[in-house]
Amino acid sequence: MIAPLEPKLAVDASSAAPVRRTPWLSGVAIFLVVMTPLLAYLAPLGFAPLLALTGLLVLPGLKLTRAAAPPLLILVGLAVWAAVSMSWSPVAVDLAGLKGYGDLEKVTAVKLFLQVGTYGAAVVGLRGLSEAGARRAAMVLAYGLLALVVVATLDSLSGAAVYQKLHLATGEAIRPDLAMVKVSLSTYALALLFWPAALILSRIGRPGLIILLAMGIVITSKICSSDACLMALAVGGLVWAMVYGFGRTGAKVLVGLVAAPFVLAPLAVLVGVETGVVAWIHKVVPASWDARLNIWTFAADHIQTHPFRGWGLDASRTFGPAIPLHTHNAELQLWLELGGIGAALAGVFFCWLAYGVVRLCERSRAEAAMAAGALVAYLVIGGLSFGVWQEWWLALGALTVIACGLARAVETPQWIALDELAPLD
Repeated sequence: MIAPLEPKLAVDASSAAPVRRTPWLSGVAIFLVVMTPLLAYLAPLGFAPLLALTGLLVLPGLKLTRAAAPPLLILVGLAVWAAVSMSWSPVAVDLAGLKGYGDLEKVTAVKLFLQVGTYGAAVVGLRGLSEAGARRAAMVLAYGLLALVVVATLDSLSGAAVYQKLHLATGEAIRPDLAMVKVSLSTYALALLFWPAALILSRIGRPGLIILLAMGIVITSKICSSDACLMALAVGGLVWAMVYGFGRTGAKVLVGLVAAPFVLAPLAVLVGVETGVVAWIHKVVPASWDARLNIWTFAADHIQTHPFRGWGLDASRTFGPAIPLHTHNAELQLWLELGGIGAALAGVFFCWLAYGVVRLCERSRAEAAMAAGALVAYLVIGGLSFGVWQEWWLALGALTVIACGLARAVETPQWIALDELAPLD
C-alpha cells in the first residue's frame, strides 16, 4: 500500500514552485540591520547616508509597484510645494550661486527630492526580499537592538563612561554631559524599532526579551531625560492595545487620530492661549517644556499671517531666539513654513500609512498593532523633538517602515534554526 504513493510524492516534489532567492537584496538587508544598532549608539546622523546608500544599492532590481505609487507621489508633491515656497522664503537661495554638488546639498528643497528618491527606493526595493532573507534580517535586527539596549542602559547608568572612552579613542575628549546627550539619541531609534522587534521576539517565543527591551528603553530614556521617547512608548502602547483589541474599528479610529494634529495643531494652541490652559501648563512643567510652549505659541500666532502658503521652506530658522532652528513640533513647522497646503499633503501621507493599518488588520491584528505603535511613536517624537527636515530623522522613519516589513516575514511560531543563519539566499 505504501509503494503506489511514492510516484505521487515524486510528482508533487517535482511540481513544487522553486524557492525564490534574492541574494543581493538579502545582503543589503543584513548590512542595513547590522549597521542600525551601531549607528544608533555611535552616530545617529549616519542614518541619512545609510538609507541613501541602501536605496542606491537596491536600485538595479527596483520594481515600482502600484501600491507604492500613491505615498511616493504624495511625497513628491510635498517636495515640489516646498521647492515652490522657496520663492517667498526669507532664506531663498540664489540658484545662480550654486556651483557644485556641495552647494546643492545644502539646499533643503534639493535634499528633499534626493531623500524621496533614495529613501523611497530603499523601502520599495527591500519589499522584494525573499521570505527567508527577510526572516534572517529580522532576527539580526531584533538581537542587534537587544545588544544596543543593554549597552545604552549600562552606559547611561555609568554616566556615559563607555561613550567617553570610545570618543577619547578617536583622539578627542568629550564632556560628560554632552556624552549623555549622545547616548540619549539611541533611545529614539529604540523607541521606534521597539514595535517591530517586539513582534519578532513574540513570534519566536521570547516574551522575556520583549520585557528586557522595554525596560532598557524606559530606564535609559528616564536617565537621559528623553521624555519624548517615554511618551512615544506610552502613547504607542495605548494605540497598540486599541488596534490589537478592536481590530479594524480601532484602526479606523487611528486614522482620525493621525489626521487631527495636521488639521488642528495651530488652532489648538491658539485656543489654549485664549482659554488660559497654556498659561496654567506653564506653571507646572519643567523648563524644557516651558520653552516648547513659548515656541509653539509664537509659531501658532505667526501662522495666521500666511495660513495657506506659509512663510516658506526653512523660514523657522529666521525668527531668532523665538524659534531656535525649528518649532519642535512637526505639524506646527509644516503650517508655519508651508501653510495649510503643506500640512495637508503631509497629513494625507501619514493618513495613508494609518489606513494601511486598517487593511493590515485583515491579515493579522498583531502586525497591524505593530505598525500602529511604530507610526504613532514616530509622530509623537516628531511632535515634540526634531525638525521636520532633519535628514537622519526622515531616514529613521524609512528604516522603521522597512523594519515593520521584515517583522511581518517572521511566521508564528517560528524558531530559527542555526542552519538558516548560514548562506544568503
